[in-house]
Amino acid sequence: MSMTNEQKGERRITARTGILGLLGHPVGHSLSPCLQNGLAEFMGTDQCYLAYDVEPSDLEKAVEGAHALGMSGLNVTVPHKQAVREFLLKEDEVAARIGAVNTLKRREGGWKGYNTDVSGFLRACDSDGVELKGKKIVLLGAGGAAYAVLYGILSREPKRVLIYNRSVDRAQALQDHMREHFPETDLSVAFNLQELLEKMSRAGDGWVAVQTTSLGMYPETESKAVEDPAFYELLECGVDIVFNPAETAFMKAVRAAGPDKKAYNGLKMLLFQGVRSFEIWNDVSVPDEVALELLGRMRAELDAMN
Repeated sequence: MSMTNEQKGERRITARTGILGLLGHPVGHSLSPCLQNGLAEFMGTDQCYLAYDVEPSDLEKAVEGAHALGMSGLNVTVPHKQAVREFLLKEDEVAARIGAVNTLKRREGGWKGYNTDVSGFLRACDSDGVELKGKKIVLLGAGGAAYAVLYGILSREPKRVLIYNRSVDRAQALQDHMREHFPETDLSVAFNLQELLEKMSRAGDGWVAVQTTSLGMYPETESKAVEDPAFYELLECGVDIVFNPAETAFMKAVRAAGPDKKAYNGLKMLLFQGVRSFEIWNDVSVPDEVALELLGRMRAELDAMN
């Protein structure tokens, strides 16, 4: 459904315009201003969104200063998603369970923190037709992004989940953390590539792999978490949370393993986590068809940055 100019509304910056922003370091290549200002245009809300490069040592001052200035809401990105929790009035249940916050909503006297990466990942999977319920899942990576993605996966009741990460200690820490919240799930760690392939082979093909590391991200586009072609032959589809480049080395390997294998990048996850932030700030619901209209604009912004 295309939005008419009348539906999008005329955007004017006035003394009443709400100001929102992104806190991160660095933020020069962020797509969030493109996304959030596009949503404001499409939904007809009177707000403007800017990106702020904040050093870790200045985070507390930035959070308090944004509230003192009357800002309506904030996004928080790397490297502040964990540290910002110290400066909040409260946080929602999902953010508390994951241990990371990426969205702040203004409250009297401070901020309430949310994590929209979970809903962003799940809504992207739904949009792309990636089924998680009852599936065998391989999670590649055990960093900060993996916590939100794995929480989302486990909430959909998969058949089993294998975690594979170069640092086994981090993989085990992720496993232990999630077992507290999903004790009934078949969740285990593969300690090396050989063990991973053996466990997958014994269970048969049809696996869904979710790639949560930064490997393959622009400009280092040729790297991937698993090199062995045997891994990709066992997959039904692959989801990469990296969105730049549009086709990562991981996605290429999935598609090269067979004509029926599907692969998806992380741009829709980025889109939908931002949409959820917008919905929290404005107490509205954004239809998928409206949100998806922004993908072309975001891709054009990426092309201009590269």
